[in-house]
Amino acid sequence: MKPLKDYQERVLDSLQSFFRQCSKDGRPEAAFQSVKLQNNQVPTPYIPVYSAGLKPGMPYVCLRVPTGGGKTLLACHAAGIAMKSLLRADRAVVLWLVPGNTILDQTAEALRDPRHFYRRALELACGAVEVVTIEEALRLSRATAS
Repeated sequence: MKPLKDYQERVLDSLQSFFRQCSKDGRPEAAFQSVKLQNNQVPTPYIPVYSAGLKPGMPYVCLRVPTGGGKTLLACHAAGIAMKSLLRADRAVVLWLVPGNTILDQTAEALRDPRHFYRRALELACGAVEVVTIEEALRLSRATAS
């Protein structure tokens, strides 16, 4: 398993604090301000996202990490944190968005490989996982509908 760097640990700790507080009181604005203060940062406005189909008060999170900062590895851990600390669920569906097909293919391949550290991190965080691209899911649904 690839060890996390100090800043990655801090990011995940902050995310977990945010999700735990959101789960407890349903107030993402307050959770956001609390995490900012815990990290000795000046409080800034929390900007909620409103969209059809999303429950009001659904937490919105954006982790900003520079190129080479380990975004994919952080996402593997973040999926488990969201599942356990926010949703308090044993299983969840994660929608993993990437900016293009090349990154999609590389990421899906790594997440499917049981020896890859991304897959191991995801399983450690979430338990057993199944990785399916939208294209594959559509192909499977068409095959079973026929």
